[in-house]
Amino acid sequence: MPSPLAQASVAFLHRMAAPSMAEYEPRTEQERMIEACADAIEEHAVLLAEAGTGTGKTFAYLIPAMLSGKRAVVSTRTINLQEQLVRKDLAFLGSLIDVPYAIAKGRANYLCLRRLNAFRPETEKDEQEYLHLLRWAEQTKSGDLEDFGFADVTVWDRVCSDADACKGRNCAYCQRCFYYTARRSWENARVIVANHALIAINGLLAPDARILPQTELLIIDEAHSLEKVLSDQIGIALTNRGFDYVLNRLLRHDERGICKGLLSLSPVAFPAVQSVRDRLAGLWSAVREQYRDRQTVRGRVLVEDALSAVQGALRALIEEAPAAAIGLYAEDDEIELKAALAKLSAYADAITAFLDEPEEAVRWTEIETHRTALRMAPLYPHAFMQKNLLPEYETVLFTSATLSVNGDFRFMRELLGIAQASSISLPSPFDLERQVQVEIVEGIDLRTDAMSFKKLADVIAAAAENETGGMLVLFTSRDAMRRVWDISATHLRALGRRVMMQGDEFQNRAMLEIMREHQNAVIFGLDSFWEGVDIRGDALRCLIITKLPFEVPTEPVNQARTEDMERQGKNAFMEYSLPRAVLKFKQGFGRLIRSRTDTGRVIICDERIRTKRYGRLFLESIRRTSLR
Repeated sequence: MPSPLAQASVAFLHRMAAPSMAEYEPRTEQERMIEACADAIEEHAVLLAEAGTGTGKTFAYLIPAMLSGKRAVVSTRTINLQEQLVRKDLAFLGSLIDVPYAIAKGRANYLCLRRLNAFRPETEKDEQEYLHLLRWAEQTKSGDLEDFGFADVTVWDRVCSDADACKGRNCAYCQRCFYYTARRSWENARVIVANHALIAINGLLAPDARILPQTELLIIDEAHSLEKVLSDQIGIALTNRGFDYVLNRLLRHDERGICKGLLSLSPVAFPAVQSVRDRLAGLWSAVREQYRDRQTVRGRVLVEDALSAVQGALRALIEEAPAAAIGLYAEDDEIELKAALAKLSAYADAITAFLDEPEEAVRWTEIETHRTALRMAPLYPHAFMQKNLLPEYETVLFTSATLSVNGDFRFMRELLGIAQASSISLPSPFDLERQVQVEIVEGIDLRTDAMSFKKLADVIAAAAENETGGMLVLFTSRDAMRRVWDISATHLRALGRRVMMQGDEFQNRAMLEIMREHQNAVIFGLDSFWEGVDIRGDALRCLIITKLPFEVPTEPVNQARTEDMERQGKNAFMEYSLPRAVLKFKQGFGRLIRSRTDTGRVIICDERIRTKRYGRLFLESIRRTSLR
């Protein structure tokens, strides 16, 4: 029998919420998820809830959370999804349930008034951006970058809130501080909407230094993406661009040879800064020399001596710079100098961690034309989940449209290290057999057949000629996308299509807005377009999946996990690579049908879905569709 909270939540949905929604339709799947979430809250349990598109999962977890009387943090994948949840779902439910809520973002998303007023533009472009920010600062109530729109990152980094550059209660702008105003709203909220990155950062901090208030409930929406975000946040990234940015804040010469930067008035500091630059040049040169033929390589990083030299130079600069700057600067410049040195100190600590070669960690290098990086990440996020996340909450709810491989949750449990959890898998309430037709194209193999790029371009062109409405073409490789684009783009434009490619002309969000507006656009997209895209109606009528989305086996973390599983006698392909690909395939497939009235066609251009034994797992994940 459902718990009292479950009964009250379902009753609320029917009595209060449903009558206020213009297009509400009763959904058994939504009621079952409400009951599962409510039971987990009352039992202080961990729940994995997979809910197909159209289930209404957001209401299904928000209603029992808001009626429970407990405080909750809801975490989602991106800031855009946070905004949507707050402005749409919580705004509606908040009008029916008197529960205060707030949106929580990382500190760098908020404007710092002290840093803004201390900012000195150095170029005409900086001057224009600065004037825009000054005008906005007089109008904004939140100081949130989302409200300002796109900002020049080099300027925003120097005017946003920064823990290392914060004067706290001694700041003249303390009472108007946007960041601490936001923090106070979090303290007063019963539902706090955060993102996965902020949840990870919060978990890494000591209990008395945490950003988010303590809550009883943690709800992880878009939980399929949590593992990747945790790996990125827990891990280490040492990049040439990161070092250059901080060092240029300290000391640099402009195009006229004039010395600029926080240490420009202190000639004594020149040798220390130059020493760091020289050691870094040696490090990046050694990395490129060692791995010249490979863009990404995992294994023992054979540049320990160069790294140690960088660390020594950093420590010397951090020790010498404050004394060299005494009496030369105004207070604001001293604060900025302190912040820059704190960042260099964090880099030095990161080098120590990197050189220690901790167990259960993966180290690798990344080499691009203008970027070089040393990276380290945990082999699995198990330790973080079990030490820093799960014990902090009474109840943890994980939810997504893709948590299981055809109802089997073992892969996600093992990936996240969740030993004890109940689970429920709820299908989409949509009539997918009527709404979507699936076609499998044979004879295309982008892995081995050069002619397949032309064949794929022909498939895209035929669909553009025969289908009405917008098209989304999903790729797994930037090179393959570029090659097909070069063949297809001109012809697609001649057909009257608005053609866009990820990373070419527009940002992703702008591309989606153009698609919604034009109704006949074609987007060529990579990883970020496989999930989170919500385009309804005629704006998206055709989805083309160019290749089954197996991840690159030589990607460092994947490779390390594969080797680890094989050492344990497991079948890494069947237990790791395949389930991961099936989940991503489900995500991509789910971009097409977003409402009961949507219809369209999915074209799969990878015959392995039919010819390989494992193909049945992909087909079973879309078994309720009309397959040709």
